Formats: sequence, structure tokens, C-alpha cells
Amino acid sequence: MNRRGMTFVELMIVVTIIGIVANIALPRLHDVRRRAEAASVIRDFIVVRGAAFDHFANAGEYPPTGGWGQVPPELVSTLPLGFTFSEPNVTYRWRRWALGPNAPQLSGESVLLGLQIKTSDVKLMASINGLYRGPLAFGSATQVTLVID
Repeated sequence: MNRRGMTFVELMIVVTIIGIVANIALPRLHDVRRRAEAASVIRDFIVVRGAAFDHFANAGEYPPTGGWGQVPPELVSTLPLGFTFSEPNVTYRWRRWALGPNAPQLSGESVLLGLQIKTSDVKLMASINGLYRGPLAFGSATQVTLVID
């Protein structure tokens, strides 16, 4: 018998196999995207850190604390053109704390600098924490402050 095409049963088997493969692959794809986004956040942290040091070298002081999603005006000239403090799933905030005389001193510094990161994606924050190798000042499941040292 010479037949063309597939029977309904053969078609259902193929669709089932594709469904099983998709159920295995899609969570992995989300994990890969989340790790890539976390790497982008770490890259942004390194860029902001460099801009802060450049500003300090030029002005002799670090910029004051800024608002969520707002690039400190003092850093605009030292950041890459078009750099923003917000991404689709992440918002940044520049922080500068003055350390009092009774605060633990880090390397003799009188200020503590950090980049606060806020996201509603708990798994993204876990990926960021997993990639970041520096000190953390404060943290929760959806917000963390990466210390600039």
C-alpha cells in the first residue's frame, strides 16, 4: 500500500514528544535568560563604580544619594552615553552614606558607597547574588546594595 502523509496516531505521538521536549527546555531557557540579565546588572555595577571613581578623581568627592531609577547628575558625564538606572526588570539607585565616628571603618574611609538594585523577580535577585563577588551592605529577596570598594 502506498500512502501519503501521517496517520492521526503518528501525528499525536510527534506532538506529544515535542511537548515533552518543550517542557524540559523552556525552564532552562528562562534560567539562561535570567543569568544573562544578572550578568548585565553586574556589568552595569562595574560601569557605575568606574564612573564614581572618575568623578571622585575630578571633583574630590562622591555624588550624593540619588533617587530610584535616576542617574546622579554628577555621574552623567562619566557614564557611557545613554546609560540609564533602570532596565526592564531592574531599577538602580546610587547611595552614599556618611560613616560616623563610631561606625566600623572600611579601609579608613569616611563614606560607604553602593549601588542599590531592586527587582520584583526573586529568582533574578538570587542570580545576581550568585554572580556578585564583592561585599553586600544590605539585602533582601528583592533588593540588595552592592558595595563599591
